Formats: sequence, C-alpha cells, structure tokens
Amino acid sequence: MIYLASKSPRRAELLKKINVEFLLLEAEIEENLVLEGSPAFNAEKLAKEKCSQGIKNAIATNLENYPVLAADTIVVMGNKIYGKPKSSDHAFAMLSELSGQVHEVITGVSVGAWDSKKADIATISVSTFVEFGDISAIELKEYSETDEPLDKAGAYAIQGYAEKFIKGIKGSYSNVVGLPLFEALKLLKQFQL
Repeated sequence: MIYLASKSPRRAELLKKINVEFLLLEAEIEENLVLEGSPAFNAEKLAKEKCSQGIKNAIATNLENYPVLAADTIVVMGNKIYGKPKSSDHAFAMLSELSGQVHEVITGVSVGAWDSKKADIATISVSTFVEFGDISAIELKEYSETDEPLDKAGAYAIQGYAEKFIKGIKGSYSNVVGLPLFEALKLLKQFQL
C-alpha cells in the first residue's frame, strides 16, 4: 500500500493498471516553475515538494506509515517550459508552437517515507521525446476548445484525442501520460514495495 499525492486521474489509472494499491493523499503546493537550473531540476523540485507536503499531511492526520508517491510533469522545447494552459486560447498558442516539432516531456518522481525522527525522500526525473506532426489551425482550435488540454502540461493528453497529433515517441509512453511506471516502481522498491 502507498499514498498517491496527486489529483491526477491519469496517475491513478496507471497505478491501477499495474496493481499498485494506493490511497489518495492531499498535497497542495504552489506549482510555480522557478526556472532555475535545468528543466529536469524544476520537475524534480516540484515532485519533491509535493511528496514532502504529502508526508507532512499524513503525519498531521496520524495516517499509517506508507510510502508517499508524488510526480510533476513538464513539457520543454528549446529553452521554453510549457506548464498547464490557463485558457483555451493559451492551449491553442502552446499547441501551435509544438505543431510539427519535437519536444521533451519530463516527469519528476519522488517517493518518501518517514519515521519519528525524519523523512527520507528519493527523487528522479525521466525524459521522453515526442514529435508532433503538422496540426492544422482548425484541428488546433477544435482541440483547444475541449476540456482535455486544460489540466495537462503542454496542453495535450497523449492518451486522449491528441494521440492523433503524435508522429513519433522516443522513450516511456507512461511518462508522457504522467508517471513513468518502470522508474516509479524502481523507486518504490527502495522503500520495500
């Protein structure tokens, strides 16, 4: 059993697929990209903050001592980080820039546990490269006006309607969905799971 410190239904679905039992745990943080260091550093920093907040919440509410899993995904192209769009117009602008290009999806993953003295958190990041085909303005407008892009880094869901935009992928598919399963399980095993 673990705690999942995430509101993402996609992360929950991925864990269910591989039969990891979990309970959802509240771990609200301010998701501001500090833009210091590398993009991977930023994704790891946010994942670690979520994990740390999840541990604090578990301790404060006297929950059983299960490991806490948290993650944060960002999309990067060139020197620009694409977070979650604020509106359908913002989603349209993001997707217009990604159209016909290769971008990188980076997920920071943290797993933590605690005892009476301290918390122990392990963090990694995973990168996947995604190539979009050329997307017409009509397709971009139709997609950006759906609800799908609004809570997704880079304004798209690879497992949804946007899958038809993907020309190629190099790396972990589950990473692009929001949780690189192979690497997440490797981290969990460090905490005897």
